[in-house]
Amino acid sequence: EKIHDFARAYGSLCWNLSKVIPRKDLPPIFTMSLPSEGGHKESTLSSSLSDLEHTRDEVVDQVLQAPKRRIDNVITNLYDCTATLMLYSKIWNDTVSRYNKEW
Repeated sequence: EKIHDFARAYGSLCWNLSKVIPRKDLPPIFTMSLPSEGGHKESTLSSSLSDLEHTRDEVVDQVLQAPKRRIDNVITNLYDCTATLMLYSKIWNDTVSRYNKEW
């Protein structure tokens, strides 16, 4: 309920992530809030809470898109494997033709 608590938790999260992630840059951290049952109460944080809820909605939309992304990844993986198989078959055919010329 207090922005100070949120800032301390966010800072602690960033610090801990920087200690366990070997990269220089941290991954995006999506700050969000759960919708309150009584709606927004008038407070100094009401506009911030609406931003957090908007971010939550965006994350939920991205999660719902995951099956489509998985299908796209499977198709891409199939394409890559097919290209690799074609390369191996060309190498194999060239090796067989060279070997047959020697006999």
